[in-house]
Amino acid sequence: MCFLGYLQKKISIEELKQIFIKYLNGTYEGEYKVLLEIPDNADKNILNSSAELIGEGKAVACILKDGIVIAVVEYRE
Repeated sequence: MCFLGYLQKKISIEELKQIFIKYLNGTYEGEYKVLLEIPDNADKNILNSSAELIGEGKAVACILKDGIVIAVVEYRE
């Protein structure tokens, strides 16, 4: 897994990694939500970051807090 992308809030890469891994394992029970798609409320920066990663053939997920995208991450399936 590789965690790169656009961050809107201060959260460490390690924290993002743990959230994502626990989400995939079905064990995450925190304040963040992980989506394996781009949400409808994504702003222009989120859309641009996602499009760039997708254009490179990478899988993209979004991490949200309170319904707002705080990070776009690249991962390998």
